[in-house]
Amino acid sequence: MRRLAKAGTLREAAVWSPGVQGDMSNIARLAWVCATALAVFVAWVATDASVNVGVGFFYMVPIGLAAWWGGRRFAAVTIAGCVVLYNVGALIHPVPDFALALALRLIVFVAVAVLVSAARERLNVLEHSAEELEDIRAALTPTKLVDLPNVEAGTAFMPSDHGVSGDFFLLTNGPDSATVAIVGDVVGHGPEAARLATFVRARFAAFAASTSDPGELMSLANTALVDRPGPEHELVSAVCLRFQNEGDKLSWAIAGHPLPLLLPGLRELAPLDSTFLLGASADLELQAGQMLLEPGEGVLIYTDGLTDVRKGGELLGPDGLRRLLEPLVQLSPSAMARQVEEAILEWSDEPLRDDLCLLAIRPKKFTA
Repeated sequence: MRRLAKAGTLREAAVWSPGVQGDMSNIARLAWVCATALAVFVAWVATDASVNVGVGFFYMVPIGLAAWWGGRRFAAVTIAGCVVLYNVGALIHPVPDFALALALRLIVFVAVAVLVSAARERLNVLEHSAEELEDIRAALTPTKLVDLPNVEAGTAFMPSDHGVSGDFFLLTNGPDSATVAIVGDVVGHGPEAARLATFVRARFAAFAASTSDPGELMSLANTALVDRPGPEHELVSAVCLRFQNEGDKLSWAIAGHPLPLLLPGLRELAPLDSTFLLGASADLELQAGQMLLEPGEGVLIYTDGLTDVRKGGELLGPDGLRRLLEPLVQLSPSAMARQVEEAILEWSDEPLRDDLCLLAIRPKKFTA
């Protein structure tokens, strides 16, 4: 994963860097700076001395271009060159109070270089941050699912219009060839929530290589979260499912998460007892529920962003979600995920306030 470049590193970067400055070649940039500086010089010497007093300030243009394209170092070189041109111009058209005029222009030139360089660095930081967050989002909610032997799955993810948050899912094989499916949601929003989601998802993936028991996986992830250095009470809701015996034997554990829905009946898979969010207590213990899926049955797991969408100020809510799902429950998991996404976007008339993630799963023996 590409890492966020530190501001200091950006400031010390090579003069010619792509990114926000575009794809113009180094020679072209240098030519533009030199041509602009020479144009100001020509205008200076070609204008009558009585009216060219302010022309020297136009050296700000090549200095600004140099600062934007190359940063402070290139801007400093350009300032030096423009000062030389200004001195040559003053020899042709003498300037009253030359020292004061030069000092004033030098202050303006430096200020322009500093401000434009700062804007350039800030934009670079934002650009790299956006790239990092896109990488995080792609890792948390990959668009391409792994092909598992026992189950067919479909997923949909819609990012919030107010920035990133911490929704994630994991679909993998356990050590006993069982299929493990996990959907989670970090409490909070922004880059920190997304990074915490990356941590939790990675721990789930590592633990799933050793055990596929949903309760044990939840307990291990909870311990890792509680022991993680950093702020206290980093909380995560999650659902963990395990499909065994060709996918029709289902077990599940839930930690403070919206209850999964059994397809096609849309009945909730309730936990065996009350649960807490992961990270809330070091002593978290979860009991796994178990059932045998009937032919045609599957499971839909989702984050609360799915029920929090609004239309005219009205929340969709669990009941509204069921109404949207009812015409879609007989579809394949992949088709259902696509149709749910379209139905949500069609129903809602407000920007998404939270990320929306869902995962539909059905044993392949029921989808043949």
